[in-house]
Amino acid sequence: LVWWAARQWEAMDQSRNSVVLHFGKELLDSVPRNALFLTMTDLATNAARYLQVCHHYRQDVLVADQNLLSADWFVAGQARNLAGVAFPRALYWPSRPDGFDMRELVDANYGKFRVMTFAGPKDKSFEAAGYRQVPVGYAEEFVRPMDPHNLSPWQVNESMWAATVAAHVPRTPPYVGLSLSKYPEGTWEYKALEEYFIAVNRYGLFAFDLLHVSPATAVPAAIHIFSQGARDLPERCG
Repeated sequence: LVWWAARQWEAMDQSRNSVVLHFGKELLDSVPRNALFLTMTDLATNAARYLQVCHHYRQDVLVADQNLLSADWFVAGQARNLAGVAFPRALYWPSRPDGFDMRELVDANYGKFRVMTFAGPKDKSFEAAGYRQVPVGYAEEFVRPMDPHNLSPWQVNESMWAATVAAHVPRTPPYVGLSLSKYPEGTWEYKALEEYFIAVNRYGLFAFDLLHVSPATAVPAAIHIFSQGARDLPERCG
């Protein structure tokens, strides 16, 4: 038994594994204070809620899993834990008479909260109302085009986003050199690393879309994002 334990120790030792804890902190730190954060995936929802409940970290953020919003019991049973959040009807289910879609949920809460998503929204109905999404760390924020006569903290100046990209692009995680033999595809550690590169890629695409709008700020932003991605994962960036 001792021989077997010694032989397997390196593969099985998790005493210094803080990947999910670190990912959860970076995820919550992506969103502003008192935001409504519509998450998806077990990793994101559970990491965020673990930190809030067990570490009392960023308890100001209202976390609601988009998949759970489709459960008959969620709004009725959990709305009390999401103070101030308005639910248009009984559950998220666009095709049901008692269901709401993403546009209705955002409409009901936009202006009261900064509304963020992780892993995107479950439907695109919000686009017809003029909303778009802007990358902010690991999250994306619902915004509307700038209105110079009705400015609010919920409106994003694209040139300013590009000029400050170094301050809000996801930081290189300490597990960027994660052992993929110890944590292969399918583990939460692998998924946390994958989510970092998905977020950086999302930033790059958004910056490239701004090149024709604000080239003076978008070009340096795109260079910064690409350089970070190329440094952290050369094999994916060519």
